[in-house]
Amino acid sequence: MDELKDYVARVSEATNGALERALPPESRYPSSIHALMRYSSFAGGKRVRPCLLMAAFEACGGAFGDDRALRAAAAIEMLHTFSLIHDDLPCMDDDDFRRGKPTAHKAFNEALAVLGGDALCILAFEVLASVGRIDIISEIAAALGTSGMIGGQVVDIESEGKPVDKETVEYIHRNKTAALIRASIRVGALLAGASGDALEKLSSYGDNVGLAFQVIDDILDEEGTTETLGKDAGSDAEKGKATYPSVAGMDESKRYARELIENAWRDVEFLGDRGKILKDLAEYIRVRIS
Repeated sequence: MDELKDYVARVSEATNGALERALPPESRYPSSIHALMRYSSFAGGKRVRPCLLMAAFEACGGAFGDDRALRAAAAIEMLHTFSLIHDDLPCMDDDDFRRGKPTAHKAFNEALAVLGGDALCILAFEVLASVGRIDIISEIAAALGTSGMIGGQVVDIESEGKPVDKETVEYIHRNKTAALIRASIRVGALLAGASGDALEKLSSYGDNVGLAFQVIDDILDEEGTTETLGKDAGSDAEKGKATYPSVAGMDESKRYARELIENAWRDVEFLGDRGKILKDLAEYIRVRIS
């Protein structure tokens, strides 16, 4: 997996550079909100979504380091960070740690965390507008709305402490988590001018990887520790969250996660050697529960 580690490091460095250029400096007035935006954006995330975007972009003929792709990657990472800031708020999941650091509302305050998340969302669309592709903006907006991330978050909140079935859990996971992962891959493919058939197969890959990612997060929340996860372990069960292990059991959850990753591998077989990084990224997600 050394090749993948090098790739993730290269994408992370390039994405961080794009974020550095896009985010207001902390010295700009009012400095408190800019400090929060930077604190959360550079808190040490794995940059999974930028990696998937860039891997799809390259697999479909794009060149690594393309400025439009990097701006799109930075925007998606800002949107992901905005969602985490709001997800951690006392009115949502009320978490104290994220990526091994105090959450934004703990490091600053609740009101500033709300505004900082809002500011990252707005800035992300300003950056996306500079890419000059209406279809890209539409793609990402749809992944965030009530038929995407926000819809999943609503059902997640409304399901807390209630008996739910697997269909409800899948709805939450496909929308709250998988929608933005799928959009990241589609954006990379669209920017590279992918054919309709390639876009369809990569969309399926995104669906499978995105759902697997959240099922595995559910598993790790039960089996991991706060130190290894970088966030509060066991919080899902404590809050009565709708998770895959809670409705299907741990063994079935692990089997299903592996099945989703195998489906993702099949989705990108048509790319041949050009799909190696996408296959490796799917495996990187899977091995967290090996």
